[in-house]
Amino acid sequence: MDQGSADRRIGERGVSSVQFLLAAALSLTVFLALANLVVVQYGRGAIRSALDQGARAGAIAASEQVCEAAARDVLAQLLGGRMGDSVSLGCASREGLMTASATAVFESWTPLTGDFEVTVSGESALEHAP
Repeated sequence: MDQGSADRRIGERGVSSVQFLLAAALSLTVFLALANLVVVQYGRGAIRSALDQGARAGAIAASEQVCEAAARDVLAQLLGGRMGDSVSLGCASREGLMTASATAVFESWTPLTGDFEVTVSGESALEHAP
């Protein structure tokens, strides 16, 4: 066996471990960012559903308080914890429409990325008694 090739193999030991470590760290960071996007989209959908149901309930009762109460109830069922705590919502009735709107800030799970700001609204036509 050639002594030069043996020296090269010994000198390169551990290089593949460093490359694997860097690739694994990058892969985990990308996976975490994608998982964070999925959770943010779920949160956005949960807020949208709560607002739609709140606006419908408020339109039937012609009451902003009923709208907010229904939206908060649905939101509490779908989105709890820190994500649910970051949501602020309100309802308004104008021009024959019940409008429910909300804003939320969801924390980013990865470094060097900003938090996710979400603004959603839903509306329903006010019901008139026959």
